[in-house]
Amino acid sequence: MENKMIYKIKRNCIVVSFYGEIDCVNAPYYRHQLNRIFEENQGNVIFDFSNTSFIDSSGIGLVIGRYNQLNFEHRNLVLTGLNKVSYHLFELTGLFKIMSYYQSIDDAFKEGAYETNNGSYV
Repeated sequence: MENKMIYKIKRNCIVVSFYGEIDCVNAPYYRHQLNRIFEENQGNVIFDFSNTSFIDSSGIGLVIGRYNQLNFEHRNLVLTGLNKVSYHLFELTGLFKIMSYYQSIDDAFKEGAYETNNGSYV
């Protein structure tokens, strides 16, 4: 599987889908691209990992860095689609204490993941 990242806008939310692996090789590129995407588009963000086979500590760092950036801008970051190993890694790091997790993008939208912290839409 090719390592890549694509995004689309859905209900004023930026949905970023990762494919393949997120590791020390491609995390810096993703960081740069995400910064550009977040500057050009407003709204909350969903990271979809349903097509991601592996995430290392660089990938965790990428997620934490984007969370901090978005939190500073009063925007939410929601995670979806982690495989069992990656889910366990995120759970061990305590990230689910600060970020919401849903099984799928559809579940995130059903639960209102695109809403801001005060319940209004972005």
